[in-house]
Amino acid sequence: MRLLKSFQQEDINNAVQAKFAMVAPVIEATLYSVAVDRIERLGGYTEWTLHDLAREVREGAGDAGICFEWAVHDAIADRNPLIWPLASEVLTDYCGIEDGADSILFGPEKNGRIPIIESVQDALTDESRVYVGNRGQPAKLRRYIPQIVNAFYRHELRNTLPRSINGLWKADLFLGNAGVDRWVGTTVKSNAPDLEAAQGLRIGIYPKVNVRDVPRRDEQLNLIRLPLPYDAGFMELYYKAFFLVRAFLKADATVPPAANLPDAEDRFIAQELAVRRDYPLLEVVAAIRDMGQEHLLDTRDVESVTPTAALSTDAGLEQDPIPGLESSESVSLSPEALPTE
Repeated sequence: MRLLKSFQQEDINNAVQAKFAMVAPVIEATLYSVAVDRIERLGGYTEWTLHDLAREVREGAGDAGICFEWAVHDAIADRNPLIWPLASEVLTDYCGIEDGADSILFGPEKNGRIPIIESVQDALTDESRVYVGNRGQPAKLRRYIPQIVNAFYRHELRNTLPRSINGLWKADLFLGNAGVDRWVGTTVKSNAPDLEAAQGLRIGIYPKVNVRDVPRRDEQLNLIRLPLPYDAGFMELYYKAFFLVRAFLKADATVPPAANLPDAEDRFIAQELAVRRDYPLLEVVAAIRDMGQEHLLDTRDVESVTPTAALSTDAGLEQDPIPGLESSESVSLSPEALPTE
């Protein structure tokens, strides 16, 4: 399985070129989130066009939130100065975890079969502890990962977890520090009102509401609030690119109506995409990446990882090797949690 990651390398110096640089990985991530059987039905990734992607992609109500979760994880894992110092400070001040923030993405993929990208073997050890802010010995996290993943979909299994962590199936990330091997369950929401309490969750990350919204302990939710400020940097650019691509695909890979894409620079980018709608998509991505700000983003293949498990609503957690899954190319995306019963 191949994992693509992009992160900002330098300041934005041209709005159009900066958007080209961000649009490329957004399109790539969208392609790799399509179900593998649908990809293969049209001949594989190399045969797909932007027009195919527009016809095949299925938007979900949680897509913006999914991308927000992914962006937050990437920014912390890559020590992005827009987020990492704040996350590290909150971990130190409110959780007693020092030496800087690390992030483990706890995110099943959007589609039915759910590869666990961050392998337990690599990300955790047998002594990894999850801290929940209560008295008593913190639970060893690694041993409970299969139960937590199964509890994501099967309501009846949630009470089989220790009471102190029986809400960890709602976690999007585990924040902590690999050096001290201490972690906290973290929920990431693109809207502040969506934050909710759950046994085992310790930190809630969301976009900042106003100037008075600062990191603090929320006694009502039993969460440490970690609001992220808006600015003219990476996150704002990411969301503009995300909505540009979504509008373009919704318009069947043509230039959307002006009411849907009013900015002149966005429409220019959409026009450049539209004239390439019937070319191989991966070649188009390479072309528009060349049109972007040259050193704005560094997009790399993270070394190939072998999924350690897969989850389906029918079979539950499967920990044996799954034919074909190890060679698929995917981006791990977290779905919205199913409503509690």
